[in-house]
Amino acid sequence: MRVWRLALCATAALAAGAAWPQAYPSKPILVVSTASPGSSGDAALRLMAAKMSASLGQPVVVELKTAARGAQAAQALARAGADGYTITYGTSGTYVNARFLFKNLAFDVLKDFAPISLAVSSPSYVAVHVSVPVNSLQELIDYAKRNPGKLEYSSSGVGSVFHLAGESLKLYAGIDLLHVPYAQANFPQMVNDWASGRVALWFPTYAFLVPNMPKVRPLAIVDSQRSARMPDVPTVAETLPNFRGFPAWWAFFGPAGLPSAIAERLSGEVRAALKQPEVVAKLGDLGLTTIGSTPEELAAYLRREIDAVGSLAKAIGLEPE
Repeated sequence: MRVWRLALCATAALAAGAAWPQAYPSKPILVVSTASPGSSGDAALRLMAAKMSASLGQPVVVELKTAARGAQAAQALARAGADGYTITYGTSGTYVNARFLFKNLAFDVLKDFAPISLAVSSPSYVAVHVSVPVNSLQELIDYAKRNPGKLEYSSSGVGSVFHLAGESLKLYAGIDLLHVPYAQANFPQMVNDWASGRVALWFPTYAFLVPNMPKVRPLAIVDSQRSARMPDVPTVAETLPNFRGFPAWWAFFGPAGLPSAIAERLSGEVRAALKQPEVVAKLGDLGLTTIGSTPEELAAYLRREIDAVGSLAKAIGLEPE
């Protein structure tokens, strides 16, 4: 009888052990990234991945898939199991703006992904070449009103964060600016044309603004608060209180169906990495704002961004093609 009971207990213990999932993570985690190689978003990911690897006890491996507006990354995630071992890292241009540009986008961020954490944002600046005779955002607005349609602003294409910034400024300030879009492949030429004065106005991030000063002059930052690195530059909202900007941001997502416990674990790792002084300092040097959010906060943020970009797209007549 005693032997039988021991055998029964052993069988029950094995059954219970089989019911418990293996401790997560038990193998490397793949992050499929849509951030351009060498970009500030990519640099931020590398920093976070290193810290997360050390904390999780498993390698966090980065794989770049930047083609097709993030469609490749979405497909890679769709093929992966919802077990937390394949996640994505992408930007607002991929996960929000693209839905207003393409009719047949291969994914829907609200349906096909599980939010993990909003990681960092990269505010833009309203910046003019020094040949433009203005020293403040209000002076720029007044100058544009005296010269309707003559002041040019550049962007890396329709629907880019730079294009949305320009159209928002036009809408809220009641001015007429001439949009000069460049192909993404011609991004270096766009920066050079702005820095040389061929194009008067652009909305650069900190990483592009600082190397080109004093050939260019920042007038305002497209963010909710002033930057600690450029505290004398006011926010756009200080001149246009109702202004709504669209800074670039990067966030982590898992596949639909990702268990909430894993999403919370990964979110906590992202937030912990972003709180480390070394990471904060290095990202600050790149002009990035560290955020770190819960999955629920990212989900709510996505809906607000989609609504806001959708409203702007309607206002400016932007139709998906």
